[in-house]
Formats: sequence, structure tokens, C-alpha cells
Amino acid sequence: MPASFQILPAANLVYVQYSGLMRVEDSLKAFGAYAAHPDARPGQRHLIDLSRITDMERDFAKIMQLQATKGADLAMREVETLMVYFANTAVSLKAAALAKNGWSASQGVIAIVQDTEETALAALGLAAASFDALLEEALRRTS
Repeated sequence: MPASFQILPAANLVYVQYSGLMRVEDSLKAFGAYAAHPDARPGQRHLIDLSRITDMERDFAKIMQLQATKGADLAMREVETLMVYFANTAVSLKAAALAKNGWSASQGVIAIVQDTEETALAALGLAAASFDALLEEALRRTS
């Protein structure tokens, strides 16, 4: 799946991972599934892993529509949302910059871009050594 997410309730975190071609349609589906998920909560931090994308859709009108859709939902929550984009390639950095710049403080979103797993995790206040370690720990907690 090009866009997937896992909610890690103990960490108050949503881990989102994109792979292959990053498309607006996939983002909308993933965000809709997240918003409808019973573990979705206002104020959850988001870690968006863009390290596996190979390219991105360049229909900027559709991209801005996506940001508006997500922003409307998040703004209604009356709680700030921290979004940390992990981008470590030229294409992922371009996608992260576009996504980050699509948010405004009035939407209640604080968005930052990090280029290493360590700095992304630190920005979220998480002590895990890597994304894999974070996900493994979450899996152990639910088993």
C-alpha cells in the first residue's frame, strides 16, 4: 500500500509511511481511514516517513485541496498537532517541504522536517533508537 498508518496509543503517535509514487488519492484514503479509526485522538503527534517514496504527484491544485481537507478536520479539534516529516532523499525532501508549507498555525498544526530518524524521534520526544525499534516496542505492548 503506498500510504499506510499505525496508531501507537502508548506513544500518543500516528506513524504514517509512504512508498513508491506519492499520490493525493492515497493520502486522502489514508487520512480518512485514520480519522475514522477508533484510536484516533485529538492532539496525537504524527510521524510521516517519506523515505521510501520514489516520486510524487505534481498536481499542485490537488495537493492544496488535500491540505485543506486535512486542515479543516484538524482545526476542528482545538488542539495543536505536531507533524514531523522524515525525509532523507531529494524527492522526499521536496514532498516534505510542500507538505510542511501547506500548513498554517491557524490550522493548529506545527510541522517540521527532519532528515535523520534520530532527529525525527527526538523532535517528538521519543527515546527509541529507530523507527523499527519504535514499532517493535509498540507491537510488544499490544501482544
